Amino acid sequence: MNIRFFALFFAMCSLCATANEYKAEQWNIDARKKFAEQRFGIFIHWGLYANYAQGEWYQQVTGLDTETYGRMMYGFYPSRFDAKEWVRVFKDAGAKYVTITSRHHDGFSLWPTKVDDGYNIANTPFKRDILGELSKACDEAGMQLNFYYSLMDWHRKDYPAGTVAVSCLGKQKGDYASYKKFMLGQIAELIDNYHPGNIWFDGEWEHAKCNNGVWERTLDWEMDSIYDFIHSKKTLTANNNHQPIRAKEDIQIFERDLPGENADGGYSKDQPVSLDRPVEQCDVIQKNVWGYRITERSFRTPEEVVAMVTRAAAKNCNLLMNIGPDGSGQLPSRAVEVMAKVGKWFRKNGESIYGTTSAGIGDGKNVYSTRKGDELYLHFVTPGKNTFTFKSSGAFKSANGLWDGEKAKLTVDGDMVTVAIRRPKGYRFNYVVKLIAE
Repeated sequence: MNIRFFALFFAMCSLCATANEYKAEQWNIDARKKFAEQRFGIFIHWGLYANYAQGEWYQQVTGLDTETYGRMMYGFYPSRFDAKEWVRVFKDAGAKYVTITSRHHDGFSLWPTKVDDGYNIANTPFKRDILGELSKACDEAGMQLNFYYSLMDWHRKDYPAGTVAVSCLGKQKGDYASYKKFMLGQIAELIDNYHPGNIWFDGEWEHAKCNNGVWERTLDWEMDSIYDFIHSKKTLTANNNHQPIRAKEDIQIFERDLPGENADGGYSKDQPVSLDRPVEQCDVIQKNVWGYRITERSFRTPEEVVAMVTRAAAKNCNLLMNIGPDGSGQLPSRAVEVMAKVGKWFRKNGESIYGTTSAGIGDGKNVYSTRKGDELYLHFVTPGKNTFTFKSSGAFKSANGLWDGEKAKLTVDGDMVTVAIRRPKGYRFNYVVKLIAE
C-alpha cells in the first residue's frame, strides 16, 4: 500500500463518519471480525418454489397470482429433509456458516411465525419447524446460522408493489407502515428464537433506480430504524441492495461479482467497495439458478469452487456458495459430490483461507495471495502455472506446499523473489505454498 492509498482511505473514513455520525459498538466490531474470518459459507434457497422445480422466481416469471401459487403450501411435504445431514455436508465441505432463505420473495415463511396470515410452514402437511431444526443442527456442529429475509413480498396485501411484484400483485399501493410492523415482528421472532449471526436482506432494489451512476430510492424503507432494532438484539445486518453501503450495514454484499471487479453478469457493478466492513460475494453452484430447477444440469466443478473461494479471500472477501435443495428436502447429488471434494481441499489448505487477509501479491489471473501474520500463502490457481516472481522487502526462511509438504524452490535476486512449485501428478486444484518470513 502506498501513501496515496492511505490518504484516500482515511479521507473516505472521515467523510463517512461526518456524514453518518454512527459508531459501531464493540460487540458489533467483534462480530464483524468473527464473520470475516470465517471466509466460506453455504447459501440455501429453499421454499414452496422447490416443489415447482423451476427456480425461486417461478411465481413472478409466470405471473401467477398469490392464491394460485400459494396452493402449493398444502402439498409441501419435504419428507427427506434432514437438518443434521445438511449440516454434515456443509461442515465437511469446509464451510463455517450457513445462510438460509427464512422467507423469499414469494412471502412463504420456513418457520411457524405468529405474525403472518398463516402463510408458513406450520400450515403445510409437513408442519415441522425447519429453521428450528437447522438452528439446532448448526449449534451442535459449531456452525453459525444466518437468515436471508426478503424485503419484497409477492403475497401480502399491504406490500407496496414495485417494478417486480406488480406481475403477481398488480399495482397495489399497499401500506408500508403496516408492512414494516409485520417485518419487525418476524425479525424479532427469528432473532429471539434462533439467534442468527446476521439478517441478510434482499429485494430493496425493487424500489430503486440508477440515474447516471447515482442511485435514487423510490420508497423510504426506513432502514436505519430497522437496523437499530436488529442491533439492539446484538445481531449483524447485511443488505443485497446493489447500492453504496449504509453506515449501519455491517456486511457489504456483492452478488455474483467480486468486490471492485464490475464483471459482466454481476449484479453489483460499479458498487463502491467498503474498506471498513466485512465483504461477502454470493454465487451459485448450479450456474444459472438459486432455487432448485430440475432441468438445470450445469454445476460448478470442485476446482472452480475452490478457485472462487481463493479469489474472494485474496480480496478480503467471504464466499457464500448457494445450493438449492429439491422439494423432497434433499440437496442435489451433484452438489454433494462437488462439496465433498471441496472439503478434501480445505482439510489440507484451510489455513490459507480462514482468518487471512489479502497480501496484495499476485497477477490477478493465475496466482493469488493471502496472509496471516508472518505467513504468506501463494495460491497457484491455474494448473499450468508453476512459477511466480514478486517483489518483497523481507526474506523467507521456508516455503512448502500445504497439500503434500513438498518444498518449493525459492530464488532471491535482490528484492525479487521467485517461487517454483512441483504439483503432484494429476493435481488440478489450487496448489498453495506457505512462505514463512525470517
